[in-house]
Amino acid sequence: MNCHGIRIPIEEITMLKDLFVHLCIMISFMFIGGALFKNNQVSGNLQMKIALGLTAGLLGSILMFFGIELNDGIRLDLRYMVLILSVLHGGMLSLFITGTVLILTRLAFFPFASSSIVGVLIIASSVIAYVIITRSKRSHLQKWVWMNVFGFLVNVIPLRLYIKGYDLLVIIVEYGLVTVPAGFLVYIAAHYIAESNRNHQLMKEQLKRDFLTGLSNSRHFHTMFQGYLEKAIRNNHPVSFLMIDIDHFKTINDTYGHPAGDAVLQRLGKFLIESSRTEDLVSRMGGEEFSALLWNTSYEQATAIAERWRSQITHISIPMPSGEDITITVSIGVSSSPPHKEAVILLEEADKALYRAKQQGRNRVC
Repeated sequence: MNCHGIRIPIEEITMLKDLFVHLCIMISFMFIGGALFKNNQVSGNLQMKIALGLTAGLLGSILMFFGIELNDGIRLDLRYMVLILSVLHGGMLSLFITGTVLILTRLAFFPFASSSIVGVLIIASSVIAYVIITRSKRSHLQKWVWMNVFGFLVNVIPLRLYIKGYDLLVIIVEYGLVTVPAGFLVYIAAHYIAESNRNHQLMKEQLKRDFLTGLSNSRHFHTMFQGYLEKAIRNNHPVSFLMIDIDHFKTINDTYGHPAGDAVLQRLGKFLIESSRTEDLVSRMGGEEFSALLWNTSYEQATAIAERWRSQITHISIPMPSGEDITITVSIGVSSSPPHKEAVILLEEADKALYRAKQQGRNRVC
């Protein structure tokens, strides 16, 4: 302890070393959190926003326990960066949860003194300032910089109440030497984790989609089908399945070429997306064959929907690469649960119904 009462034994451990440890803890926590959250998008997900706020609050609390204690209970750490991460990646709700956790930790686990009030005021003022900055029309990087500037200033200005002279200058300089580059390192790490998670989500979504039509592909359909059916049975809801096949599709390919066939598939896919509900599962099963799994829809309702779709499809004009417009027809097979409770049986019944529709002359529903 020196003549000014600072409790940091410089010969054993320096502020730079302690703050570097903080940075390592924060980045390690970020990568672990990124791995845990990578399968769930935070945006628009209330549960994930709450989880992010609590996780960030836990990280900030850990940083407090590893904080650098000066005289009169004053502690320096990087908790303000945790608040920044929380608001930029989880929004206002995550920020308020993180701030609340940090305030409760400060009051519950550290001796109550004037420094406790100062610490709570620093957290509260940071939350308010970060809300204002977040709502401003600045880029993500600009918001990050302004938040870091505010976080640095709001943490060092109160030190004048407790530390004077040369020691105050040394602390501010060393704190700045770590927090400024640390802010950019944390930003780079956070950006990398966010981009990696977005790419992960994009790849997962692409694996579910048919590249030509944007509908669910056959793999995703078969993955979801049995669970979809079991959920309907648990909720005592009927579910129906439509098997849809384009009539004489080979003739279109042979006459107009494969680009024309692709245009037909894309147009039918667009129609099915626009005509189905969000709770329905519409897929391209392969080739010219499509399917629609209709939630809470009886056999009679499904047959009426199939007939309406069949009729509407006949009036769709599809431009060909040659400049000519053509129309198409489809045959549709319908099956429902109840009575069928197994996915494989529902598929077989719809396939048989589709075969009957084709045998009876196509352009019909069976």
